[in-house]
Amino acid sequence: MKKELLLFVILCCSFMWAAAQLEVELYPNTPVHTKTRLLDCSKEKDDFLLTLPLTFSITDKNVLVIMVGNDGVLDYGYSVWFFSKEIVFSDLLIIDKNVSPPWSSAWEKFNKLLPSHKKITLYRDFDNGYEIVTINAKPIFLELLNPIPGEPLLFSLQFYVSRPPISNNGKPYTFMAKCKPIEIELLIKNKN
Repeated sequence: MKKELLLFVILCCSFMWAAAQLEVELYPNTPVHTKTRLLDCSKEKDDFLLTLPLTFSITDKNVLVIMVGNDGVLDYGYSVWFFSKEIVFSDLLIIDKNVSPPWSSAWEKFNKLLPSHKKITLYRDFDNGYEIVTINAKPIFLELLNPIPGEPLLFSLQFYVSRPPISNNGKPYTFMAKCKPIEIELLIKNKN
């Protein structure tokens, strides 16, 4: 009985890990639209925050383009932030006066969107070091270094969620959560 229970727990954990991973099969110049769930990893359990639309495409020059968001407003009117470099909150406050100060030490530092990776790099840094998606989609350009068609490329993306300012009362962006990194398995295929 104990062996069966242990096997069941291992299978459930394996299923949950696989479910948390976003699998994208990509052909050159053919966009793939998908959605992923952003989860708050700063709490004891991973709380659901919002569903984030993502569109993947790859150019002939091995540049992966990811459009974050779409033309509509994100769920619950939230904003999604991502950073091209690590930044401390005090520096963000100097760059953007429209953010509220952190209420805990968890917000002292924001991690970059793409952690160090041997086969993929950010094509260029974002203006001011970050991007915000609220209504219109924003692109991320990633350079793939020597991708091998048919061989999966594993990487993760780090996002943060905030409440956007309300124009009537001038309240600033208020950060709500550091999201659990989105694990992506990218499989590039040839059209032939």
